[in-house]
Amino acid sequence: MKASTTSGEGGGGLGTTLSATAHPHALHGSEAIWQETNCYIDLWVELLHGWGLEPRAGLAFTVAQDFEGDHFTFFKYPQMDLETLYGISVQEMAVYDTLQAHVTAQVERGHTALVEVDSFYLPDTHATAYRREHVKTTIAINRIDNQAERVWYYHSLGYHSAQGEDYRGLMRLLPELAGNANILFPYAEYAKRVRPPLESSALVDASVALMRYHLARRPAGNPVGRWRQVFGKHMDALLAREEAYFHLYTFNFPRQLGANFEMLHHWLYWLSEHGHETPLAVADDARTIATESKVLQFRLARAVARRRADLCAECLDSLESCHDKAMAGLLSAFG
Repeated sequence: MKASTTSGEGGGGLGTTLSATAHPHALHGSEAIWQETNCYIDLWVELLHGWGLEPRAGLAFTVAQDFEGDHFTFFKYPQMDLETLYGISVQEMAVYDTLQAHVTAQVERGHTALVEVDSFYLPDTHATAYRREHVKTTIAINRIDNQAERVWYYHSLGYHSAQGEDYRGLMRLLPELAGNANILFPYAEYAKRVRPPLESSALVDASVALMRYHLARRPAGNPVGRWRQVFGKHMDALLAREEAYFHLYTFNFPRQLGANFEMLHHWLYWLSEHGHETPLAVADDARTIATESKVLQFRLARAVARRRADLCAECLDSLESCHDKAMAGLLSAFG
């Protein structure tokens, strides 16, 4: 088995390696409350950063996050916003041949392939799933060398590569994967830059316009309030289920809620940096939601470890209040 991780060393593969990705964006810095958010947001933050674009400009959509009953919205950059701000078109990739053939075809055209893969073959997940568990995630491939059996990709907090057996696993070329009729084609997209990105005041104006658009899409009621209505039942399930369920639950509830509002906090400060009058009190409320969500996650971990229910009333009070204040402040400033 061969595997490696890189920040972009040379080679003869198709595509372009971008040196900017040697240093992750500040959104993934050590001061982040939620250093990892979800695979799609983390990927796009670093991909935009690698293209020399500002990921924070596109985070206005975070105001539309809702409580979906069994999770908080898995927040991600809307395709419309990516095209409006950055001139990037994202389309579904038709996968009917080998994955290797399709990825190669798109990279040859200068596009980036976004592919759902199995973390079992991703060297950068060595601390979690690599060679341990089969976990779905999305990577963005911008370079591939079929002869050397090596692929370069964005994932999580940086830019990496995989080769040898890992490459064959990701491309589904291993004997147990190739031609297996019981394995469906993966979901894949490709990102192509169709026009120059907006800059300076045009970027700020467009981002503010998107905030107004997404505010009109905001939940009708406070999503934290609706979460707490069923929180007791959720706590019962956490105490009754195995540890793996706890990790899945906390990823889809406190992490998605907290990380989403940490991104809103960063959008507001980006706007302020560009001279726009910004409700920084809302930025503080958004940051409180991020920090309080982490406190709630710690309390859930302690409750599960002790097998003793904790309804986290103080955390939920703070989260619900800050959400109300944040939405009111945004409506006053942008509504």
